[in-house]
Amino acid sequence: MKKQFINLKLLFVPLAFALAYNVSHAMPGMHDSGSGAATEHPRVSNSIGGKINTSGSEMEITYSADGKTAIFVSTREGSVQSPGGHYSFDIWMSHWVDGEWQKPVHLGPGINPKVGPNINTSAWELEPSFSDDGNAIYFTRYEAGNMLSGDLYVVQKVDGVWQAARNWNDVPELPSINTSTGEEHCPIIASDSLIYFSYHQPGVTQDSDIWKVEKKDGVWQKPESLGPKINSPQRDHMHWTGLSKDGKSLVITSMRTDLGSRGGHDEWIARQNANGEWQEPVNLGDAVNTGGEDMCWTFTPDGKQFTGSWGPHSTYDMDLRSINKSDVPLLKGFEPIGPPPNLLKSGATKAN
Repeated sequence: MKKQFINLKLLFVPLAFALAYNVSHAMPGMHDSGSGAATEHPRVSNSIGGKINTSGSEMEITYSADGKTAIFVSTREGSVQSPGGHYSFDIWMSHWVDGEWQKPVHLGPGINPKVGPNINTSAWELEPSFSDDGNAIYFTRYEAGNMLSGDLYVVQKVDGVWQAARNWNDVPELPSINTSTGEEHCPIIASDSLIYFSYHQPGVTQDSDIWKVEKKDGVWQKPESLGPKINSPQRDHMHWTGLSKDGKSLVITSMRTDLGSRGGHDEWIARQNANGEWQEPVNLGDAVNTGGEDMCWTFTPDGKQFTGSWGPHSTYDMDLRSINKSDVPLLKGFEPIGPPPNLLKSGATKAN
């Protein structure tokens, strides 16, 4: 893991990551909203319900390819306590049985390795996603209390047994993009030769920006920024299924402050022009976005539901909610790519 690196940039990290027990509920760096939307959830959304949402914080849900298993982040009772009194973020798993989500299982110490991986530690584990075959889970691990320290990890199931988690830099099939001084998080694995990821590097990026890394002639190349139209001076990042199947549209979470913003974190969509150039994102509108915090929304495997985290403005009280994709006008023609491929079985060449 990276050395501790906390400075004023901490004020601009995603809300759900930024709060610790000793941090004020009022978060500097998040633009204000004078409307009731700051405390009201998206108007056409519903709570995911079942046994997933609690009085703790729940966020960043993704699904197995058949839609019957969900993994998400929670601070509920049973999470591994982080050192120094920091708020605790761990990854949990739930199964869909008899029409509802069942009591989640903690993916931590004591779990049967045939049931799930032991990946939760006193660090912060966030942003999980199953591979399309269910035999890998990609996630991000942060030093507790340091939201600028994210590294990408993966854990693999071999012969029905979950193995130890590994840093991407130690896995031959994955690009070596984790650094000692920045934050790498929230990837979208478009294929075995194209990965988008969120990146914060002091002196290189504006805040958290969206980059891509491509493999050519069997070798992963140097990562590249998606450019100034996608990346604003504020924090811009993605979540797992936010790319369209044709690769020409991208759903992002952003704190950009232009006239389309509803306040706090919002969900936006960007499209490529005829020349393949990314254009400025457009706010997804009031069906999804509020004056509160709307972040890290993703799609169910059938592409019909848009699910993600919502909380009142400048709070960490996040719950998971769901919206029919058809109720969001700008998403009606959007066909998401679905769960990421399992690159650990490809035998690809290690990145330079």
